[in-house]
Amino acid sequence: MRPKEIIEFSTDDENMVTIDEIFKDDPKMLAELAELRKSMDEHPDRFEYPKEKKTQGQRKIKQQLEDVRRDKRFAKKLEKITAAKSPYPVRELHILHAKYRWFLGELQAFREKYLFKDPAYKLKKALCRKFGIDPILFDRLLAASRAGRLEGWDFSDASSADMCIIEMQEDDDRPEDIHNFHLNSVDAIGRHVYPVKLVIHRFASKRDVLDFIDKNWEQISPYLKEKRIRQRKTPRDVVDFIWKHRAKKAKGIVPLLKQTFPKAHLLYFDINKILNEEKHRRGVQ
Repeated sequence: MRPKEIIEFSTDDENMVTIDEIFKDDPKMLAELAELRKSMDEHPDRFEYPKEKKTQGQRKIKQQLEDVRRDKRFAKKLEKITAAKSPYPVRELHILHAKYRWFLGELQAFREKYLFKDPAYKLKKALCRKFGIDPILFDRLLAASRAGRLEGWDFSDASSADMCIIEMQEDDDRPEDIHNFHLNSVDAIGRHVYPVKLVIHRFASKRDVLDFIDKNWEQISPYLKEKRIRQRKTPRDVVDFIWKHRAKKAKGIVPLLKQTFPKAHLLYFDINKILNEEKHRRGVQ
């Protein structure tokens, strides 16, 4: 039988309680949880998901987020944003947003009225998808066809594109709310975070992508900052455990660490170094 503690809820890093404890006064919810556990025991295959392949970049971003949420300076600035009031008339913003949504509606109406009924457009769309040709390159093929030079067209390396394309980050997404609209479309914050966009063709192999990055690194590198996110050598749960007991000296942390994490062989020097690094990462004086 699957233990009840399999489903947990955490309000912070130090307090962990079971879902059963949260809903102890709600018999209906407890009964539904019991049914869920029963289903998980009887059909474990339905609750198993393939293990994701995490990249080094994903691990670094996760580390960055974990550091930020522990940074006291960052938390104080979040509190300022939470308490802030809008200095602009919300009604005018709503009017502008309504006009933008009207434009999108008119654009969609145009597509449904004309483009979706245009045989040439539908055929071009189908050919681009089937043969993996981007619309711009397709137009060049179309021009060559109209000139009767399709087979004789000078298909040089410079005009044949690549399995990958470097693009500057564009404003692709529709706004979800007024803040995101201005951050992404007006202030272009996304371009500061991801200054270079790598578009990978759906037919590309791993070697194609790696070869492209290697041979185009000089074009990519000027847009990247020298600052790098350094990966931790000590597991996150061990670091958090040490930080939780920071009031004790390293000599007092070692036996606790051996009891909870027997495989973490850290000396006094290592623990003090971790505590000093955490003070800096978390913004603690």
